[in-house]
Formats: sequence, C-alpha cells, structure tokens
Amino acid sequence: MFKKQLLNSRVLMPLFAIFAVFILSSLGIVEAQDMTTTGMLLAGVGNIDVAHINDLLVKQGDAFEKRMKQIDRLDKEVAELSIKANRKRIFGGSGSYDHEESKSDLATLIRSRGEVKGMFSGSGPDGGWTVAPVLADGIGSIVRDASALRELVTFIPIESGDTYEEVISVTPVGAKWVGETEARPKTATPKLVKVVTNLHEEYAEPVISQRLADDSGTAMVDFLVNESSISFSEAEELALFYGDGINKPSGLDTIPTEATADATRAFGTIQHIPTGASGNFGTSPFDAVKTVFYTLRAGYRKNAKWVCNSATALELSKLKDGQGNYLWDDGNVKDGTPATLLGKPVVICETAPGIEADAKALWFGDWDQAMRGIERPGNKVLLDPYSDKPNVVVYVYCRVGFQMRNSNAVKCLKFSAS
Repeated sequence: MFKKQLLNSRVLMPLFAIFAVFILSSLGIVEAQDMTTTGMLLAGVGNIDVAHINDLLVKQGDAFEKRMKQIDRLDKEVAELSIKANRKRIFGGSGSYDHEESKSDLATLIRSRGEVKGMFSGSGPDGGWTVAPVLADGIGSIVRDASALRELVTFIPIESGDTYEEVISVTPVGAKWVGETEARPKTATPKLVKVVTNLHEEYAEPVISQRLADDSGTAMVDFLVNESSISFSEAEELALFYGDGINKPSGLDTIPTEATADATRAFGTIQHIPTGASGNFGTSPFDAVKTVFYTLRAGYRKNAKWVCNSATALELSKLKDGQGNYLWDDGNVKDGTPATLLGKPVVICETAPGIEADAKALWFGDWDQAMRGIERPGNKVLLDPYSDKPNVVVYVYCRVGFQMRNSNAVKCLKFSAS
C-alpha cells in the first residue's frame, strides 16, 4: 500500500509540473528550450525526485516574474507614445492623458516627417495639416512682451463671434439743484454711442526644408515660431498708427483730429494741440507739452501714459522749464522705473510718427479707456509637410482687433501752426 502511494506521488508531481510548464508556455512566459526539460521529466518519471521538481518550479517562477517586468515596461512605453500623440489610454480606463506638448515635441514632429496625424484642420481629406495649438501661449507671451500696443491696452478674450460691442454714454444727465417745493423740470437725456470692435486676422507662413529640419542641431521650429511672433508684434504696432481699416484696425494717425475741446468736438474725433510751428516745437516747447498734459481731463490723467518714438523722446528729454529744470526724468534702469515726462510714464513705440510738418508725434492718454482690444485666445500653428515637398510650411495665425473707444481719453501734440 505504501509503495502504491509513493508511486502515485512520484507520478502525479511530475505530471503537475509538466502541466504548469505547458500553461506557462501558452502564455509566452516559458521559452521553447524549457520544453526540453519537460521532456526529460516525462522520460524519467520513475527516478525524478521532489527536490528537482521544486528547483524547476523556482526557475519557472523567476522566468514568469522577468517576463511580467518586460510586459510592464512595454506598457509604459506604449503609454508614453499615447501621451505624445494626445490619444486615449490604451491600457486601463477610457480617460485621456493630461499632457501638454512642448516646442521640442513640435520639432520632433517635423523631424519624423509629420507621422503623427491625430488632428487635422483647415484642409480637405488629403491636406495633411497637423494642428499644434499647444504653442499658442508661448507665442502670445512673446507678442505681449514686444508690442507697445499690448503694454498700453488690455485685450479682452472672446470665445465666439467676430465683434465686440459696447454702449458708451457721451453726454451727462445734467443734475440740477432745487428747493423743497420747487418744480422738477426734466433734465438732459444722455446720448449713447455703440462702439463695435471687429476681429481681424494676421498670419505668418515661413518655410523650412525637410533636410534642415532633420539635420540641424538648432531648434529650427522654435526659431520660426519666434520670428513669426516678432512679425505679429510689428504688424500690430504699424496698425496702431497707420491701419486703414481694410482687413485691419483703423490706426491713430488715420483718425481725424481737431483743435476744439471735448464739449464741442464730435465724438470719435481726437483733440490735437498745435505746437505753433510746422515741424518743430515752436518758440514755447515747454508750454505746448504742458497744454497737452492739462487738456486731458483729470479723471483720465490719473492713469495716463505718453507714447512716442525714440527720436521724439530724445528731443523731449532736452526740454526745460523757465528755471532750467528738465521736464524729462530718465527713471532708473536698475530697479526698472520707466522714464517719465511731467511725472507720467513714457512708452517708446518706434513705429509712432516722428517730428515733421503736421505730424502727430506725441500722444498722451488713458489707453485702457481710449482703446478697446479684443482677441481670440491663443494663436494657432499648422504644419504642412506634404504640399511643398521636400519643404515643411509652418503656418501661424491669430485673430485680434482694436480701435478707438473713447476719443476724449487721449490727446496728441501736432507739430503744426494750428
């Protein structure tokens, strides 16, 4: 009886081991050469001992653990690829990965010949435009740092539509004092004006060769994006003064001006103060600048800033009052204090008109009150590596708009006789 039980155990345990090996093999965990050991087990059922079986099972357990680590590593690699492609999770769950691609990811996209084709925009089925909106914030910050317009005016983001409308009261109600028993005649009704600011589109479309994108050690895509941002800045500043209103905003230099005061001047027309001489400050430059300063109402003067180009700023920095005191203060470069004129900050805008006959070369106002700026949040970047092979077209565009909102909130010095 004892011998029979021993025989059964010596037979059943190897068979159990063989069964385990086959299961592991079907899962891809046991290599083909391990089956040789299984065959030896089958051949030596009568002589194999328990220690040998235990040793075999330990080895198979180690192989199983090693293979599971390989599967985990593969899982992580696939997950990282899913993140870069901004696709849904492949393993576990249906949520998307929280990830923002960087500029270097865009450079990698170009070097890989645009093989990530998860998102398309602005073309037909064969267009192959790969959208990378992740660069929007970076471009926007560069434009704001470089543009004098963005330093002066706060832009309002709008999520939909092409216009921004607001109503402004341009005349007072006209309150009156009355006695206790006196009649109350009607007062004036304020006049309302609707100001409509339209969005306009600006773009840049630099081209880079595929070979340069592949072989260059420099982040060429970042370079092109930065160059596009500078172009946006320059286009905005040009439009600030010289925009003709055709597919772009109307600029300050194109808005009509008159020498009459706020009470008698038509709304939408800016007041100018003449220097008294064509193309120069005239005989009393100090008086002309002070007139601009005090003609602007005190409510606007509180937050007002001067705007001019560097050449005009140089001439202003030489002006003195009757006691020989400079009107200009260069500020402090170390602590970032800006230059001031009559105590108010000066913003240098190189595209502003220079001093010449009838030029409006110096501006002073509360710019947030004077102008309205709107924009669609974020600039867009589209890549086209197909239509102009072997080149890659980098198309960058944005939609912004600005215009005069309150013509009483800004004044200008006009270098003219009247």
